[in-house]
Amino acid sequence: MSVLQTNNRRGAGLIAGGAAAFLAVSGAVTVGANAAPAPAPAAKTTASCAPAEGVDAGTVKLGFISSFTGPNAPGFAGSWEAVQLRVGQENAKGGINGRKIVLSKYDDNSNGATQITAVNQALERDHVLGLMNIVNAETMFPILAKSNVPTIGLSLPPTGVFRNAFGAAGTQSSAYTTTAGAKRMKEAGATTIATVAFPVPAAIAAANGFAATLPLVGLKNGIAINDAPFGAYDATSTALKLKQSGADGVYLVLQVDGGMSVMSAFKQQGVVMKAPYLAGLSDPVAIAKTNGGLDGAIGATYGTVPAGVNRPGFRTYEHGMLAAGFNPYGPNPPSAYVATDTMIKGLKLAGLCPTRDAVVNQLRKQKKITGAGLLPAPISYAPGLTPNGDPARCTWFITVQSGKMVPDKAPTCGDYVEVATGKIVQAPK
Repeated sequence: MSVLQTNNRRGAGLIAGGAAAFLAVSGAVTVGANAAPAPAPAAKTTASCAPAEGVDAGTVKLGFISSFTGPNAPGFAGSWEAVQLRVGQENAKGGINGRKIVLSKYDDNSNGATQITAVNQALERDHVLGLMNIVNAETMFPILAKSNVPTIGLSLPPTGVFRNAFGAAGTQSSAYTTTAGAKRMKEAGATTIATVAFPVPAAIAAANGFAATLPLVGLKNGIAINDAPFGAYDATSTALKLKQSGADGVYLVLQVDGGMSVMSAFKQQGVVMKAPYLAGLSDPVAIAKTNGGLDGAIGATYGTVPAGVNRPGFRTYEHGMLAAGFNPYGPNPPSAYVATDTMIKGLKLAGLCPTRDAVVNQLRKQKKITGAGLLPAPISYAPGLTPNGDPARCTWFITVQSGKMVPDKAPTCGDYVEVATGKIVQAPK
């Protein structure tokens, strides 16, 4: 496993150090006509802060952990560059209260045990204040919770369990889901929906939660396949199982290349699906390379708006990535950018002397996180359906038509569903 540290090496890179910021304090106070003026309070500076992990007078240390190597690495490509982009934008404006952000990156090698080693190095060797994450393994979350380290990334199940863990696109909870995806598949004409997932808790929880929403919009549950391989694979047997099951729609909770394998197998085996929905299908360049092999597919990013949506925030992100020579359209880089923007927001809310506790406590009060404008609708981290906030209600879908990615005109927003009862519930105000 490699643990790499990065400094200012490119235009969108990072600048370590920086001048201290000063807060103005009101001047002298006179207590009587003949009294000598009271001495003015000393000006507060970042140097006045009590010692805190990852913070000194001129810098604040953050980390980013992902799978730079191993089987998950291709799906996470570009995420580190998106983190660097957002940090570079903030450092170019002077940093946070005069502190420049210094970034370190950590490779979990797509492995839970390695993830623990990497996180221990981030905390014990590098003393980062917080971590952004784009990961599949979940072994690090109890360790981060023990030290109340704010961590923001993909909306995995730990975001609904640990108070310090935030989903960039909302809280995931095995207890609640939404009908947005089911509504969109019904609009596409499907009647019976199968699910295909790879065998990790987050993927299986997403598939099970999705299945619970189907009856609420008038759809039937089909076969559930929960042992699909990571990445690209020979999906012939998967296609045949789905064909024999009679499903006319399928929710593919897979890496994008795995979902493409299934779509390819559909073509080869003559499987007709009215609504094949692939989470993470969002890259117009990759879609064009399939020469129509994905036509008819429904897709979505992992919680952000897709390419082609005219949002100022997305244009800023898109132009920044393209200017740096990186692909902005993969499913995970936008989430990495949003996670970094949210961490920066938490640091600003924490004030002149940020601490891990202050960042966590401030973010847990926020009811309108916008992710720099990249989220389809604002999300809440404040206590609601769960003590850690609510799942996202809205998803911005795309369809593939003649080899081109076409975004919907607006996001699809669903109702909240309690998985255990299958009933629609309302989030507390």
